[in-house]
Amino acid sequence: MLEVVKFCYQWLLPPGLVILFLLLAALVLWRRGRKGWGLLLAPGLVLWLCSLRLVANLVCAPLEEAIPVPSMDRVGECDLIVMTGAGSVGGVPDMGGTGQPGPIMAKSMLTAFRLQRATGKPLLVSGGQVRRENGSEADIALRIFGQMGIARDKLIAENRSRNTAENARFTRELLQKRGQKRVLVVSPALHAPRVRELFAREGLDAVMFPSHFRRSREWNFQLLADTMPTAENLNDVSDALREYLGLLAIRLGLY
Repeated sequence: MLEVVKFCYQWLLPPGLVILFLLLAALVLWRRGRKGWGLLLAPGLVLWLCSLRLVANLVCAPLEEAIPVPSMDRVGECDLIVMTGAGSVGGVPDMGGTGQPGPIMAKSMLTAFRLQRATGKPLLVSGGQVRRENGSEADIALRIFGQMGIARDKLIAENRSRNTAENARFTRELLQKRGQKRVLVVSPALHAPRVRELFAREGLDAVMFPSHFRRSREWNFQLLADTMPTAENLNDVSDALREYLGLLAIRLGLY
């Protein structure tokens, strides 16, 4: 019964409501013999497909499975841990300061914190203020890491970068000053392949440690769950497509 209720209310929320409107409008035009029904049907079906769990799993899987989690032996061979910023919220109250990590960045922070505790290696956070409302990702993360007990001399901020290419470039500049080259890079799993490409382009020997997996590798078909559109599925498909476009741009020399 619970699954039926969830199925119904998802059609009353975006994107389900938008899909329903497009499909019903296309049906009305078709029944009345009016032209243009296909212009409503096509985007409705595409939006529905992109909002399904099966499609989100299929689109995200090649990216999230591209880089395995490294062994702790490989982790121990690195000179320094680098965490790329993944979104923050500025201008909101927090313990001991202002600004909080976004949900994806918070999961990367948890992974980076555990790795730093396990290895004792320095932790560099790369990420500046992308938009005025975001706050500085590195500054927010370092304040929280300090409150979590990481010694100040183990924390390094790279707070100028506004995108992944700048993450890699400015990180390389900091590492050159420190005489370090082999790094462990913590990045969301969906984003990790693009991060690897950009860090390699800067000549860095980067061992990737993916965090924040969005999609379980254990999946079985369920009629209601797999025909129900959700904003979460649509968001994951959108983010994955952005990563594919980013990888294409890198390989074409456009990024």
